[in-house]
Amino acid sequence: MRTLAKDENAVSLSIGFILTFSITVLVLVIILTSFYSLMNQAEQTVMRDEFEIHGNDIAVKITTIDTMAGTAIRSGSSVGEIRYEISLPDKIAGKEYSIEFSNATNEMIFSSEERDDTRVKIPFSTEDTTLLSTTLYSSKGEYRINYNPAANTIEIN
Repeated sequence: MRTLAKDENAVSLSIGFILTFSITVLVLVIILTSFYSLMNQAEQTVMRDEFEIHGNDIAVKITTIDTMAGTAIRSGSSVGEIRYEISLPDKIAGKEYSIEFSNATNEMIFSSEERDDTRVKIPFSTEDTTLLSTTLYSSKGEYRINYNPAANTIEIN
């Protein structure tokens, strides 16, 4: 009777090397894939956070213009020009983005590369004025929020 545990007649160095190499490559691919996935999630988190910060800042300015115009009109005063200059970064997390302002839903939608993972909706409030719907692209960098007293509208360009 032969003992199979000590029998090395069928062992080949090349088969052992191929198995060891295959297992090593497989583990390395799994580690790199999980690392890439974590980096991609971190990038998306940074994008969404930055979009929320800039969106809230813009929403405050829109609401401030609306409040100032509404208060002046209700008190019987005439309103001249109200304007805010805003500066936004050309890229966030290395990617260009767009901002869509919707008068129908009273929200601005930040998006990058048309991916749902990086889409952020920020609400804004206008009671006395109307914000004209528009889309801005980050490549410009400098924008202006204007109140048009003749049409009682807020324009962003």
